[in-house]
Amino acid sequence: MKNTIAIAILMILGLTMNAQKTIEKNIDYKDQEINIDLDFATNIEIKTWEKPSVYIKADLSTGDTKYLDLYTLDVSEGASEINIKSNAHPIFEAFQKEHKKNYTEQRDNYIYVSPKHEFNYILYVPKGSKVKVSSISGHLSSENIEGDFTADLISGNINIKHYKGNLNLTTISGEIDLKIKNASLTAETIQGNIYADEKLKFSSTDRMVGHKIAGETADVSSTLTLNTITGNMYLRY
Repeated sequence: MKNTIAIAILMILGLTMNAQKTIEKNIDYKDQEINIDLDFATNIEIKTWEKPSVYIKADLSTGDTKYLDLYTLDVSEGASEINIKSNAHPIFEAFQKEHKKNYTEQRDNYIYVSPKHEFNYILYVPKGSKVKVSSISGHLSSENIEGDFTADLISGNINIKHYKGNLNLTTISGEIDLKIKNASLTAETIQGNIYADEKLKFSSTDRMVGHKIAGETADVSSTLTLNTITGNMYLRY
């Protein structure tokens, strides 16, 4: 009995290991704007470096290898833009098709179930580049960003430790966690709360719904524009 259980566990682990995939892409950078759309991401980590190239690594895992083969990471380049776009929709469509078939054979009502998945990305961009990242579900983090940066998320959190450049950060239901230094700030939320270190001095605008604050620290070199709908903001000194 114990041997049977051990073999079953090993088989499950083997299937889990097989349901993993890594994709890497290097793109020459020639002062273009960099647009990245990673729709169903789990985590997105942004790094800056001195190289004249953009590098992206996607570490993907699902419950079944056959679904991973449907995933694509597309790159298009032009004189003014580099566009990187993930396409995970075929994975969800194939899973739902199979799940619906198996489910409705036994029951009358169908319930939508999302496949177990984890899509993690690491992105290296040149210092001083202009970058925009979009995602539905991804959490975005960075130890350091140097250049103008825009994040447009739906449910993901945003956490940036250090920056040198202008930041335009939006998340609908996620949180924004940011250190405020050498910056001019405008922060606005509809249903969330804004928590700021007591050393930071901002003016607030009276509104019927939500909160809006503005202000600046000493030696302004960056402009920060922060927006959420229901997510909270944590502004640190």
